[in-house]
Amino acid sequence: MEGRKIIQWWLGGLGVAIVVVYSYFVLDDYVRGPRIVIESPLNGYSTTTPAIVIIGRGIHTNNLSINGAQTPVDLNGNFRGQLILAPGYNIIKITAKDNYERTVEKTLEIVLVRPKNDAEVVATTTAKVEEFIETTETQATTTINQF
Repeated sequence: MEGRKIIQWWLGGLGVAIVVVYSYFVLDDYVRGPRIVIESPLNGYSTTTPAIVIIGRGIHTNNLSINGAQTPVDLNGNFRGQLILAPGYNIIKITAKDNYERTVEKTLEIVLVRPKNDAEVVATTTAKVEEFIETTETQATTTINQF
């Protein structure tokens, strides 16, 4: 009789543990909510190149937008958006929404510094944009491979 009670308690405890673990996996998305991780550029970034590439990852997101424009997200949540900055101070809002209609928003503040000579900007912008895109693509590939 004692052996039966031990087995019953053991199976009951195992059943409770299975229910708790299953509940955790089912409710994990709801409990944590959506998150945005911006890898490039960093907040407060200053540049002389008007074209920038925003690279990041949306975690537990269903819908992602940069300044109100829908941005495609791959199966792992990685996104990439290109913007052209206005001269001076720029605020970029990245918004993500999850399956439960909860929203999270990140703000990037970027400054576009214009040299005094516009001819210099025209001559260097193309080279800098290509160099920046190649660098960010390499960084993004490295970062994605780390996940």
